[in-house]
Amino acid sequence: MRFRRTTLGFVGVIALIATMVLPATSTGAQTIYDVSVGQFLEGAPAESMRFLPYDIDVHQGDTLHFASLGFHTATLLPVGQGPVEWYDANSGAGTTNPYALLRPDPDDGPRSFKVGNTAAFPTAPTCGGAGQPACPFTGSAVANSGVPFAGPMDFSVTVNASAGSTFWVLCIVHGPNMRMKVDVVAASVPATTFGEADAQSAAALEQDTDSAVALHERFGARQTFHTKPDGTRIWDAWAGVDNRHVSLFAMYPSRLVVHRGDTVQWHFDTLEYEVHTVTMPLDVGRDIARNSFVPVCDPDGDAGPGPDNPPDLMEPPFCSNPAQLEIDLDDRFLLPSGNGVFRGSDLESSGVLGLDTHLGDPNYEVTFARRSTDGPFKYLCMVHPFMRGKVVVG
Repeated sequence: MRFRRTTLGFVGVIALIATMVLPATSTGAQTIYDVSVGQFLEGAPAESMRFLPYDIDVHQGDTLHFASLGFHTATLLPVGQGPVEWYDANSGAGTTNPYALLRPDPDDGPRSFKVGNTAAFPTAPTCGGAGQPACPFTGSAVANSGVPFAGPMDFSVTVNASAGSTFWVLCIVHGPNMRMKVDVVAASVPATTFGEADAQSAAALEQDTDSAVALHERFGARQTFHTKPDGTRIWDAWAGVDNRHVSLFAMYPSRLVVHRGDTVQWHFDTLEYEVHTVTMPLDVGRDIARNSFVPVCDPDGDAGPGPDNPPDLMEPPFCSNPAQLEIDLDDRFLLPSGNGVFRGSDLESSGVLGLDTHLGDPNYEVTFARRSTDGPFKYLCMVHPFMRGKVVVG
């Protein structure tokens, strides 16, 4: 690129706010169920990776209203399609699948990636959003909220699928384990009551809060290593930690003290929902993050050799022809960089690892070749730049 980019702010600093489950409301014969997509938790830097409620019975004509303060989608799958099978065939970071959130950008080079517009933007821009009528969902095709670029998620669909059918809702960002099951029952069969939905959500949040606090305390106190034959050590560290329903957004331990020649091995193999990076030095990683998720216009698409152009509109859709919109990543964002030996100023990055471990090995090692005489070596996650850690090398 030869022009100055303006960052879109695709991934912002997540405020750790605990909000209550939204109450369902009823209008005449139609029931409106308010569904929280994810929930930030108290007592730990964590989020419950659930739809709340996560399992409900509805009647044809009822409405699902999805809301979230996090970075999620509410993606309704066609009737009869399972969440794992659908996700494996249609999504996955770094693939060319139709609903991949991050996908190759071949006309910009072999290390170039962009946001997948089908995953990131609503299926139908004229319905479902704030101030718009709810989108009709018949169960025959995907209905996707897109990710919330400009504020909290506010997405509504009216369920027109046939009685007796079942469909799933998942978050494309966080994979098939973050999902909701919806059964459309006959009019003569009672649907889920508001009290039942609230009780289900409250119990899940209590469980997830306790789990997150315990996990945060356990990994925050860990200082483990093993010794190699040459006497140097390999220290264990974690870039975020997940369990069955919770994601922790922190580096564990936040500060490590090692000797010159020691290696730190960051583990990504606990991650079921999130992806993270370990990127150092911190200022370089921060610049890469700022230079990613940038809107451009690509007039000739992936098949053409022409360059991308700066946006010709100040606000979405950024391009006079919305079909030309690309949201590009810095070429150093997704894939690994460096040789695994950190000398204080060279770029060493794991690339994006976690949920989709096909992008690389689920562990990442860096050997520290010099002492940190001018202060700790600082690193961050480029996906969540508020996640930071330090390594002191003596």
